[in-house]
Amino acid sequence: MFNQSRLAPLALIAGLTLVGLSGCKSNTENPPPDPIDLSAQDSTVRAQDDFFTYANGSWIKKTVIPASQSSWGAFYTLVDQSLADTKNIMDSLSKQEGLQKGSIEQQVGDLYASIMDSAGIESKGLTPLKADLARIDQVKDVHGIIDEVVKEYRDGNGELFAFYANADDKNSAVDVAHFDQGGLGLPNRDYYFKQDSSIVNIKKAYQEYVTTVFTLTGEAGPAAAKDAAAVLEAETELAKVSKSPVDLRDPNANYHKLSLAELDKLTPGLSWKDLLTALGVHQDTVLVGQPEFYAGMYKALASLPVDDWKSYLKFHLVDNYAPVLGHEIVDASFAYGRLLSGQKEQRPRWKRAAQMVDGSLGDALGQLYVKRYFPPEAKERMRVLVDNLQATYADHIQQLDWMSDSTKKKALVKLHAIAKKIGYPDKWKDYSTVMISRDDAVGNKKNCDKYEYERNLKKIGKPVDRSEWYMTPPTVDAYYNPNANDINFPAGILQPPFFFKDGDDAVNYGAIGLVIGHEMTHGFDDQGRQYDADGNLKDWWSPEDAAHFKQRANLVVRQYDGYVAVDTFHINGDLTLGENIADIGGLSIAYGAFKKTAQGKDTVRIDGLTPDQRFFRSFAQVWRAKTRPESMKTQVLNNPHSTPQWRVDGPVSNLNAFYDAYNVQPTDKMYKPDSLRAHIW
Repeated sequence: MFNQSRLAPLALIAGLTLVGLSGCKSNTENPPPDPIDLSAQDSTVRAQDDFFTYANGSWIKKTVIPASQSSWGAFYTLVDQSLADTKNIMDSLSKQEGLQKGSIEQQVGDLYASIMDSAGIESKGLTPLKADLARIDQVKDVHGIIDEVVKEYRDGNGELFAFYANADDKNSAVDVAHFDQGGLGLPNRDYYFKQDSSIVNIKKAYQEYVTTVFTLTGEAGPAAAKDAAAVLEAETELAKVSKSPVDLRDPNANYHKLSLAELDKLTPGLSWKDLLTALGVHQDTVLVGQPEFYAGMYKALASLPVDDWKSYLKFHLVDNYAPVLGHEIVDASFAYGRLLSGQKEQRPRWKRAAQMVDGSLGDALGQLYVKRYFPPEAKERMRVLVDNLQATYADHIQQLDWMSDSTKKKALVKLHAIAKKIGYPDKWKDYSTVMISRDDAVGNKKNCDKYEYERNLKKIGKPVDRSEWYMTPPTVDAYYNPNANDINFPAGILQPPFFFKDGDDAVNYGAIGLVIGHEMTHGFDDQGRQYDADGNLKDWWSPEDAAHFKQRANLVVRQYDGYVAVDTFHINGDLTLGENIADIGGLSIAYGAFKKTAQGKDTVRIDGLTPDQRFFRSFAQVWRAKTRPESMKTQVLNNPHSTPQWRVDGPVSNLNAFYDAYNVQPTDKMYKPDSLRAHIW
């Protein structure tokens, strides 16, 4: 129900939100090892030529990506440890008898047990979806298709388009109904049209997966292939009227407040009043991100045979529940997905189960996680760091030579209005009405999804709850929400290699300081700067200052356009602009805050590294990763984050302090003339 694309997270690598590590325990007998892993350094590469490989190259050479992973590195080791920690919680609960029905302990333990019950799931096959599939079979016309889509939405399974509740971008105090493009099975519209061989193979594998699904529902071979072709044709029609990932980044171009009369003109033959009423929405206006999508969608509904859309609905129904169905469906889904990820084998069942529980009952699991793994003092230490970064950001704004005083004042108002949320929510979601049974994985998923739909539906037309979180406490990630003007740091990220309890300032400011600065900068990147201090989409810049910003942002676009991620796939400078600005600005702010510390003002070396060199090495260590080519290509085509090497080499090449720390000269590969360095924040 909430469109996660509106958030600006730190670390969505290849589309995966990463989950957290257990709390660090002090060891008073043996001092902890130096947080900087000097053994990772590749001495054959100069820091001035390729800082990422210099800092991480030896580790990359000797590291083998586990067969069940698309990538491996700092984030991914945390994922594994976090999953093991949450497994410990869930294993214990799933074995306890007599837990109070409806308690979070019972819900978490039984949901996990139901997903782990492979024998029970296998014995049921597709029986749990039999009534749903039979209902789709009874659809007679376009209106019946819409009715079925509404039924699926109310069960928490969104198909055909994207409908969710969120703040009105131009009135951020109120939640409203949003309608965006959607309905595709492939990652984005371009996969339906590009003729690159790797993308053609992905499309072919997807069609094979769809065919397998129909075969498993009982269709004969030719009929299954025919139905799969119909699904691809229907999705292609939707893709034709869908925007690209780059075009979706413009908040003004994707904001349209439309009345019922305007909506009806958009889709002649479809009553939006009836549609909204059926969805449970009682509003006279809604926000539509891409009106042209809905016009084209309804034309496609009317022009393609009803049977094609019935095939579409059947496939997406089964696909939605694939994670909790038998191994044949799961294996078929993985066979397609491995072309996107490069994984050689599936993750163990318990890891998939743990992630599903976190996704379905995140606040329940989060409460248990926080009690065990997040000490209160960690929250306070983080708050001090955030305040230090915020004060430094204010200094940087005041010292800008390209921004007028009037715009600076407004920027400072926005900066100081940022809400700082650390660790976990002040209030938790109430799951007491969600029925969870230890022997019904599909039913449990339906109940969780339906709860989430109804919870969000109740928000429409009501004041925004600014205390709400959109990541769970165990998550190793962070995000900025432009509508709320807040930065959010879940408990899971407050662990090494981001935060070291016994680490020096250089290490912590280079790592967690970068994270803090990154999220703050999202409030002032090419998208975030268009929202004011209250989270409203409102232009508060003078025309001259906006032009100066765009000139500097264009340097970032051109810089990253020139980077090759893998094979012939270049970083897309327009798609990654916001994240790149946040990386560059975040590093600059973190360094500025570090220089205010005693160590930052000192010159004492540790293990041969100056304080500044330790700062930059800690930064490079955060992004240490080895990634499969398939996953790298998927990231380049879909993800607004640059790939790991360029999240290191890109930002440092713009920071004068890096040039000083490593004596970078004009003849070095990392060198950029000052006129081409992106000095924004």
